[in-house]
Amino acid sequence: MENNNRQSIWEKVEPLLLSGKQKDYLLHSRIVERAMKEIISGEGGQSDILIPAAILHDVGWSEVSPDLQLAEDEANKHRALVEHIEKAPPIIRKILSELGYDKDIIQKIIDLVIAHKFTDPKEKDKQMLIDADTLSDTYKESFYSDVKSYNSTSRKNWEFRSKNTFYTKTAREIFEKQLNERLKEIEEAESKINYSNRL
Repeated sequence: MENNNRQSIWEKVEPLLLSGKQKDYLLHSRIVERAMKEIISGEGGQSDILIPAAILHDVGWSEVSPDLQLAEDEANKHRALVEHIEKAPPIIRKILSELGYDKDIIQKIIDLVIAHKFTDPKEKDKQMLIDADTLSDTYKESFYSDVKSYNSTSRKNWEFRSKNTFYTKTAREIFEKQLNERLKEIEEAESKINYSNRL
C-alpha cells in the first residue's frame, strides 16, 4: 500500500478515532496497523486491503454514544461492541470512496472489518485482522494505555492478555515475545516496589 494512500486514510480517520471514550483508539489503531504489517511479513497477504482494514477497524466507535461506550454492565458493553461493528461500513465506504478506492476493494475491506468481532472466520485475511487487533494490546504502548483506560493494574492486564488466542503462527510468536517483555517489566516494577517497602 502506497504511503500517501495510507497517510490519506489516517488524515480522515484520526478525528473519528479521537472521539472514542473507552480507550485511546488512535493509539490502538496505529498499533493494530503495526501488528498487521508484522503479521503480513510472516504470513503474506494483500497489504492494499489488510492495512486499510487495520487502520479503519474501530472507526465505528465514533458513532457509538459516549454513554454506551462507557457502560459498566455487560449487556450495554456488548451492545456497544455490536454497534461499533454495525456503524463502521458507511463510514469506511465514505472515507475510501472520497480517496478514490475501487468499490470491490472497499467491500473487501468492509468485509474484514465487520468480521473482527463475534466471528470465527475461516478466511486467512479475516483471521489476520483479528490477530492484529488482539496482538496490538500486548505491545508496550497499548498495554500500558489499556491499564490506565480500564483502571486496572499491569499484573491484571497481563493475566487477562495471557489468555489470548491466535489464528496465525506469526501472531503467536510475536505474542509470546511481547507478553514475555511485559512480564519482565511487571516483575521489575514489583521488585522495586517490594524493595522500597522494606526500607
